[in-house]
Amino acid sequence: MLTRCDGEMVELYAQVSELMLAKQWFLTEGIAWVVKLVHQSPELEKVVANLVNSVNVVGVNEGIKQGFKAALGSVRSVEEVPGYDEGAQDALDTAVKAFDDLHISVLGKVADLMDKPLSVIQ
Repeated sequence: MLTRCDGEMVELYAQVSELMLAKQWFLTEGIAWVVKLVHQSPELEKVVANLVNSVNVVGVNEGIKQGFKAALGSVRSVEEVPGYDEGAQDALDTAVKAFDDLHISVLGKVADLMDKPLSVIQ
């Protein structure tokens, strides 16, 4: 009976040791690994690019509008000014919504590793 208890104790100690190693790895390297994966994710790259592009176009439109007001009389409407993008505000609104609704697929992959041993997680 004592031998069986000793075996169970050894097994429990091994499990606790594995958990301690997993916790240590997660706190020292794992979080940084996840952040790096998120930073490099194609979903984030696409959303940020769309957001930046939309902000730039809206800014250009605002400049054109101000220039149009200053040069009123030389063209009949702001839409006639070269470079004006009538859909810029809608594109910006869409990009902002996409940023707010962003789903990072790698986070699901990380969650799937919950029951895996440290060797698989690494």
